[in-house]
Amino acid sequence: MRVLFVCPVTIGSGETITSIHFAEDLLAGGHDVAFIASQFAEGFIGAAVPVPVDVFSERGDDNFRLWRRAVADFAPDVIVFADYPLMFFPLGVVPLAGVPGWVDSLGELEARLVTLDHFGFAQGQRTLFLGPPHLGLGMLGLPALPDGMEVMLPCPMHEPGPVDGRFGQPFRYWDVPFGLPQGLKEQTRRRYLDGEDALLVFYAVPNWAWRYAESHRITLYDHMPELLSGFFGGYEKPVTLVSVNNGRLFDGGGDPSLRIINLGPCPKAEFEALLFAADLAITDNRLSISIGKAICGFQASAVLKNSFSVLELMERAEGRTREIVRRMERTQLGSVFPFDAFPTVTPKDVDQIGLYRDNGLPDGFLDVEVFGGAESRKKLLSLAGDPVCRAQQRARQEIYVERLAKLPTGEAVLSGLC
Repeated sequence: MRVLFVCPVTIGSGETITSIHFAEDLLAGGHDVAFIASQFAEGFIGAAVPVPVDVFSERGDDNFRLWRRAVADFAPDVIVFADYPLMFFPLGVVPLAGVPGWVDSLGELEARLVTLDHFGFAQGQRTLFLGPPHLGLGMLGLPALPDGMEVMLPCPMHEPGPVDGRFGQPFRYWDVPFGLPQGLKEQTRRRYLDGEDALLVFYAVPNWAWRYAESHRITLYDHMPELLSGFFGGYEKPVTLVSVNNGRLFDGGGDPSLRIINLGPCPKAEFEALLFAADLAITDNRLSISIGKAICGFQASAVLKNSFSVLELMERAEGRTREIVRRMERTQLGSVFPFDAFPTVTPKDVDQIGLYRDNGLPDGFLDVEVFGGAESRKKLLSLAGDPVCRAQQRARQEIYVERLAKLPTGEAVLSGLC
């Protein structure tokens, strides 16, 4: 097969990384692969797979011409969209889907059309309202899929088993359990830790999250070093927290007993080495593709979330946590609100999206309140250092991974569809 991947996202890497792993699977099977991608996505693709990549621009008409040329030159049997509905989002993707004639042109192609559906956005035409009304992304119109477009469901993220009302074919794009060769794991830990008796915590913040928080003056990340110090500072072992973000997100502040290292966007291999070499992986995004991978490597995993309104937190929170809530609200009224994926997705949104309905993946990570103070510290340190707590989480992860291991690979599913 000749397979063309389309990776249009400009401010997030998860969908592109899934496509890269899928492409690696196809290349190993002897298939021909090419990409057409945003400049941001190309930075990850070029460092991972030696395949042709055409790069979208910031002009819709130019992108339509590039699209026609790339399809004509490569003559694919299959076109795989990293996530077709994302192409219609108002922000964070290259301009193409809104160009007059592009959607209609898909019906003229001889290639089979396939979309990956990471979050459930391809499950039907509908309208979503994401985020709190005063700060949210607003209305998102999810399009109907073109006639004949097939849906593939990447796992981890989706439930590997059958789910009533869901359509599409679940598949795996790695052998499971995920992990690192022992030598690479030790090498990665030595790079960031001063000694063997130390704790390595990994915390990835996606490009879109810090940009959105910054543009809307939601200052949680400004206060995160102080919150993290409350969780990990003064622990019985030295703690190093490595965060992949914009390279400076968590600079300054905090407790000297917690060492924070900021990294800018890094290649897939380096990111995954950190993810699997750490003692604990945390995220503030309950829909994180990376935390799904962590579960499939039996990595101790936790999600920082907020379940409470600002008024509830002023009653519940104590000490410096309450003061942080006050400071955030003084900077921007309404910036403290319940979230499952900071700073744009509320618990209600996650229910509406439906990804975790009848899905065993959330059983594999621990939900922790970001404004939870001493109780959250206890949960995180127990998960990081208590063998019993870690074994209990791993047992839940193994149930998911056992089902995942029975799935066909992306190559097998794509060959069956075509």
